[in-house]
Amino acid sequence: MEDDFHRTVAGPVPVGLKLFAFALMGPAMGINAALIALATPAMAPLGTNGLIASGFVGIVLGIFPARWLARKIHEGINE
Repeated sequence: MEDDFHRTVAGPVPVGLKLFAFALMGPAMGINAALIALATPAMAPLGTNGLIASGFVGIVLGIFPARWLARKIHEGINE
C-alpha cells in the first residue's frame, strides 16, 4: 500500500521508471557534488577521499530529483 505522496494523477509510478530516472539523476548529482567539492577550498585538506565521499553524497541526494522526474515522465506518458 502506497501513500498519497507516491501516487500521481495517472496512478502509481512503475518501479522500472523510478530506476531509470535514478540511473539518469544519480550519476549527474554525483558529478555535480564532486565539482562543487573541487571548487570549495575547505575540501582541499580532505584530498581524494573527500572528493569520493562528496560524490557518493551527491549520488544519494540524486534520489530526490529522480523521484520528481519519474513522476513527471509517468504523468506525461499517461496523458
